Amino acid sequence: MKKKAEILALISLISQIGIMMALPIIFCILLGNFLDKWLNTGVLFLIVFSFLGVGAAFRNLFVIALKGIKARNMRKDEKDE
Repeated sequence: MKKKAEILALISLISQIGIMMALPIIFCILLGNFLDKWLNTGVLFLIVFSFLGVGAAFRNLFVIALKGIKARNMRKDEKDE
């Protein structure tokens, strides 16, 4: 039963990472495309917002990794005591 809970936790973490990577990129691409059409600027905003979306996605990945490291260290500290 404990293994099953660990597997489900890992699956939820993987899906969370996927969603938190994809959503900012998709949103920024759509926003950049909309602004380009609205302001008639070619692909300027699409490129800028694409980079912003990728940056936000990697920032989200970094935050998730830090939370995982902190949780792992807390579990390790609990086992040591």
